[in-house]
Amino acid sequence: MKKPLLLFMLISLLILSTSCSKDSSSSSAEAPAAAAETAAPAPAAEFESAGTATATGSVKSEAVDESTDYKDTVTIGIANDVNNLDPQGSNTDANMMVFYLTHERLVNIDPDTNEVIPALAESWTVSEDGCVYDFTIASDATFTDGTPCTAEDVKFTYDRAKESSFAMQKVADVVSVEVIDPTHVRITLSKPNQDWLTLMAHGGMSILSEKACTEDPVKGPYLGSGMFSLEEWIPGSHCSFVRYDGYRKGPAPTRRIIFKLYKEASTRLIALQTGEIDVCIDPSTTDLERIASDPALDLIQTPNVVLLYMPMQMEKPGLDNVHVRKAMAYAMDKESIVFAAYDGLASVHNNYINRGQFGLNPDIHVYEYDLEKAKEELALSGYKPGELTFHIMVDNESKKTAALIFQNSCAQIGINIVLEEMETAALKGKLNDAALDYELALYQFTDDLGTDYTLRNQFGSTAQEDGTLRKNGSNRCNMKDATFNEMLDAALVETDTEQRRQDYYEIENYLDEICPIVPICTSYINIGAKKGLAGVIWKPDAKHDFRMIALSE
Repeated sequence: MKKPLLLFMLISLLILSTSCSKDSSSSSAEAPAAAAETAAPAPAAEFESAGTATATGSVKSEAVDESTDYKDTVTIGIANDVNNLDPQGSNTDANMMVFYLTHERLVNIDPDTNEVIPALAESWTVSEDGCVYDFTIASDATFTDGTPCTAEDVKFTYDRAKESSFAMQKVADVVSVEVIDPTHVRITLSKPNQDWLTLMAHGGMSILSEKACTEDPVKGPYLGSGMFSLEEWIPGSHCSFVRYDGYRKGPAPTRRIIFKLYKEASTRLIALQTGEIDVCIDPSTTDLERIASDPALDLIQTPNVVLLYMPMQMEKPGLDNVHVRKAMAYAMDKESIVFAAYDGLASVHNNYINRGQFGLNPDIHVYEYDLEKAKEELALSGYKPGELTFHIMVDNESKKTAALIFQNSCAQIGINIVLEEMETAALKGKLNDAALDYELALYQFTDDLGTDYTLRNQFGSTAQEDGTLRKNGSNRCNMKDATFNEMLDAALVETDTEQRRQDYYEIENYLDEICPIVPICTSYINIGAKKGLAGVIWKPDAKHDFRMIALSE
């Protein structure tokens, strides 16, 4: 077992050694080896959480009470900026929370059961071959400008999604969208897809107004049929939303919701304690006890499916060598990262899909922290110690701590790691830039809407007309592998549940041999909030549902 004091001293020395120069290497003192878990369980909470946990991992605040007087405005302090209001233009957590306020999808996911339930579509039928879906759209559905939301808008949205790098994978199997009449639309797939309905609940499939998008291609996508409409958006500062009183199922209990950006966790907490905000998203783990002991505040916690991982850009020199990638996998001291970067409130993760997803392989091979094996893999690569230097991008203190631990381990096997600290928006910009001008990063994904989507989005690629493969939207490792794609396609249409599970086991084994990323850990969703908060669904993917949020006077 690691000694907490020894590890604390090591991290302190590492931080000190990089405080003057981000290009410097850390010390070469070897850290003790860490035991690794296979399929990581949910981490254990240190404090008692407010709210009611569901079987699916969400936490519900108390229900809204019609007899209670609620405040006109609720202000939510967020850690990452809202930087795109087009549902097909981004899949970040902050943006997704907005899309759930302003837009609707054909279907939703029940937070209690994880089953698909009606949303904009009141009902649907599926053909015997599983390829034709007939949806009935709510006849009284309107956009927040009062114009009708019809089957024509559904067709427009799905056709437009074909051109979006963030949405195209969700509609890749859609061959036609046919408007039957204003309230009926038929969507035909090229083949059965066991995850398709689940994917249609993703925020990226929010229904857009054809009229608004045609008249204004930039701002038109901001208009949805949700419970709120955009009031003001100041990037880097805040965005506000006002209640749509014409919503067909009745208005929300709160008139106005504000998302306000505080980049520093300590500043967000101070804002909560002083009353500047009502909700503090993602406070520092060192401040959780202060929140839990404050009689005016509630601490909400739920195990998350936000998987911290390190993508390795597989077309960069050195990283195109599988043995180099495996060497770095063996050099990732996950247990030390859990302790030092997350104060122990996290759990080692070794799989390539998220905790709780269908088909997670309980017997996956584990790249345990082992510097001798790392050295062996480096020797097999043909590179000599000292020949390789890679830059790793990080955007917050916990990731910086994790990167420093990794840097120290890599120095001991002869790979130089250079930290590049940057703002979250800049890091995301580099990852999303078509130039793919990066080598390593510490990043996270929260895909949990379906195993096929997670694997296809994170590791898959799409064939182009010229026969080449183009990486899919969130494929940060730039993996392009036809065999992997074929394995995914076969699993997707498999109707036998046990065989499909085995197919995903084999897919994970295949990924493990290629080693395109290093999965590290999952941790906790932490939220500080004023007492009296009601109506929120706190979700393990960090895309929280604030549509019914209310704060008592």
